[in-house]
Amino acid sequence: MSGIDAYKKTINQTATSRDTEYRLLAQVTSELIKAIDNQNDAKNDPKKMSQVASALNWNKQVWDVFVEDCGTAGNQLPRELRAAIVSLGIWVTKETALALEGEGDIDSLVAVNRDIMKGLKPEQATSASPQPQPSSAVGSILDKA
Repeated sequence: MSGIDAYKKTINQTATSRDTEYRLLAQVTSELIKAIDNQNDAKNDPKKMSQVASALNWNKQVWDVFVEDCGTAGNQLPRELRAAIVSLGIWVTKETALALEGEGDIDSLVAVNRDIMKGLKPEQATSASPQPQPSSAVGSILDKA
């Protein structure tokens, strides 16, 4: 096992679901911000078009996993929160389709991700009472990153 593999294994074993989701959203949001910068030139530049499409599709995949996770039996999040996540996931799917057609607002996708990240911040997870944890379905999508 290489040093990098050992490090990844240690990170995966010690990170909470909230930490993992936060890091994942940070990574995909960074790519969405690059997509905003590339969006205007994407029609004439296949490389930039590919980056925009990849970022949008990756963000949608992340949200698809969040939505799917909300429906699993092991998800301990409150019902209202799961419903809100599902609603946001549906909106992300629609906004992504519009953005891929050049009509959507990538800035709004970034704003939603940042708002969710605020709720997932690792330092907020260290309150006196344990926070409900979603199931571990998100970890599999992080492996693709």
